[in-house]
Amino acid sequence: MATPTAMKLAPSQQGRTPAAATPPVSTPFSQHHNTAFSPHGPRSSPQNVKKSPANSATLMGLSASSSGVPGSNPAMSYDSPAAAAVGALGMDLSGLDGVSVSGLGHLGMLGRNDDDERARRLQTVLHLLQQNKGHVSEAGLERLAKSMGLECLWEEAMGGSGDSTRTLVVAGSALALEIAVANNLVESVSVTFPESRSIVLRHIERADKILFADLRLKPSESPLTKSLDRFAANLATLAVLDKLSVEPGLNLYEAVAGIYEALDRLFQWDLQQLRNDPAYSGGRNEAVLATVVQCARHGRPVMHERGHVGLGIDYWKQMRLVRPIKGEDEEETSESEQDGDRTWSIQIGCAPTSSTLMYPPVRVSDKWLSDAIEKPDGLLSLGGGGGQPDLDWLEPENTILPPAQSADGDAGKLDANGAPIAGARLPDVRFHAVFDPPVALPLTLWHQINELVGLVPDTEAPATYDAILFPVPPGVNHDPSEPRTICREKKVRVREQDAAGKDTPKTKTHQNTLFSYKPVYGRVLTELPFSHPSQLVRMLPTLRQYAFLATVLQNAFGEDKPDTKDTKDKKEKPAEHALPLRNGRAKTSVLATADVEFERYTLGPRGGISKSSTPTTTEDTFIMDVVLTAHPVPRLQVVFPFRNATADVVLEIGPNAQVTVISQNVLDEGSSNGDDEMDESTNKGKGKGRRLHPQELGRVLEVCEDLAVWCEWIRSRCT
Repeated sequence: MATPTAMKLAPSQQGRTPAAATPPVSTPFSQHHNTAFSPHGPRSSPQNVKKSPANSATLMGLSASSSGVPGSNPAMSYDSPAAAAVGALGMDLSGLDGVSVSGLGHLGMLGRNDDDERARRLQTVLHLLQQNKGHVSEAGLERLAKSMGLECLWEEAMGGSGDSTRTLVVAGSALALEIAVANNLVESVSVTFPESRSIVLRHIERADKILFADLRLKPSESPLTKSLDRFAANLATLAVLDKLSVEPGLNLYEAVAGIYEALDRLFQWDLQQLRNDPAYSGGRNEAVLATVVQCARHGRPVMHERGHVGLGIDYWKQMRLVRPIKGEDEEETSESEQDGDRTWSIQIGCAPTSSTLMYPPVRVSDKWLSDAIEKPDGLLSLGGGGGQPDLDWLEPENTILPPAQSADGDAGKLDANGAPIAGARLPDVRFHAVFDPPVALPLTLWHQINELVGLVPDTEAPATYDAILFPVPPGVNHDPSEPRTICREKKVRVREQDAAGKDTPKTKTHQNTLFSYKPVYGRVLTELPFSHPSQLVRMLPTLRQYAFLATVLQNAFGEDKPDTKDTKDKKEKPAEHALPLRNGRAKTSVLATADVEFERYTLGPRGGISKSSTPTTTEDTFIMDVVLTAHPVPRLQVVFPFRNATADVVLEIGPNAQVTVISQNVLDEGSSNGDDEMDESTNKGKGKGRRLHPQELGRVLEVCEDLAVWCEWIRSRCT
């Protein structure tokens, strides 16, 4: 019986691939040409293979590719140029009619290549593949892995004839994945990176949980409809880094983990600064401080969290100033279970550098920031929002790859760019950031952010900022240079006191109108290349500014999403708006006086609006008009009925989403100046007898993030 160690290795063919711009990347399976280890050869069985390649010495860098492209077959022919483009990347198209490979767009070019037509054809094929929906099964998993250029091997269970579990071993140059499957149901997932250092390996457990959650069958799901889409997106993230890695010298898993190490030290430093700040004392837990750092400082780096495999920088969060409060009878829940709010993040990965985009290459290092974090002189950075300290960023050395050989072994030839092929070279790979969700920005700011990362923006025709947030309905003629009006009807839950002084929940109908008199052109920020993490950190205050503006506008003028429960007649009845009470979320995290009063207004005397209570509807319709100014500074002029007159409040949204009251006619003249200090003698106490400071109106909007709820609070508090 033959074993892998007894097999005769074929002579190495490395360096003989004509189009190779970088040294071929060997894989754990590519050293055995046309043997049981080849994905194109006979299927392996326990009699031929007794040891998993993911656990064998072949994963420890002892293999050499026979052709320079994993799974390549020189004798294979293709029936179309697009199929040939995919085949040239070692991607198996066989049986892909039912497999989704969402997220493979970055595999369009695996190195610097002047053949742009090849890349366009590849993108066309990938687009067609993305239209198909794959399902979790043994065949589906194997096809998906092969479509991404990874090699597969099935191992039979060794626990006896009654055990139906089989293990799919998926491997690349620096990636190994084992998926245990029994009767087409996934029982476990294990991923490892055999060639990576500890900064990568320490996060493996979280990656295992995410990948298993993508594949395991939940109680509400059927084996016949369990989709591969989520798993395909995460596997593509790993496969892209694996394909672009070059051994030895370039491990992109370590490059991404190095950025995480630097940003995590910055995050821990920010936390310590808050712990030492008297303004944040008073028993606040670590989760509250972490949210402040995430949404007001330098962001929060996360590795393998919230269903995403890879590195992300969380920089904004819906309802950031509202945290959960534990009731007397409530059990402690994990942070992930409590955190049901939308999070804004920057997903960090790598992408090939094409001939059309010359950009600084990746550097494998964790020395992006000094150990002191802050510069010794202690200068404050301008435009950082809140006078944040000037960070002591470093410039790591370039990552140099070993010489590459030409197609015929001649070390004296030049590559397509005129550089000597035999000389040491820089990687043809760059860092890549994807904004999740994308952020709509005015065109001027969009250009400034592109210039910040050293990118020359394209000349695509922009749309108006309001049309990006609220697209013009099909068939409606609208001149972008003309003013625009958007009307929405919303149902808002409020609390009012009856004649007996009892708090009663009611529902009001709001007629909201948005006016955009001066159209501002804008663009959507979806993805960017970058060369240093400091570039991403510097843009966070602006991203928060416009993420908050979009949230406030969407809450007041966006289409209501249908409720999953009781969807009957939802088209005829708008959704009800109020301060969200998710999992008991009600307590404001930064306890200013206005926050406490807003909490008391929202929750009522018994700590919340009961789900069993039936709100009544008032006779009057509430009318709110908002004038939007998106640039140079985002402003909202809010006009609504107040007392026997009309309230007119102008709000400015600054960096880090700090809301400032520019003018208002709601409060008395004695407290109308937003720049004056509050008189402690006149502001003692709580409730309606206490004089409000104008800036507290802006603070309440920061808390509730909803103009309709904000207007109702002002009417109840200041009447």
